[in-house]
Amino acid sequence: MADAEVVDQKPRIEKECHSSCTGQWGKYEACVKRITAKGSGSCEPWAFDYWTCVDKCTAPRLFAVLK
Repeated sequence: MADAEVVDQKPRIEKECHSSCTGQWGKYEACVKRITAKGSGSCEPWAFDYWTCVDKCTAPRLFAVLK
């Protein structure tokens, strides 16, 4: 077992959790379009909202895998 390759499960779980956070993702994408058209600004709050949602979904699944 010591020679077994360790595979990080977090990217896979985050990808699965994206579907439960599409509302936040849509708001972030809308902000990016506005900022691109306007030429200045930041979409950081929307990005944080999205990643908070993904993290809340990912954490219990990830810790279940790690046990």
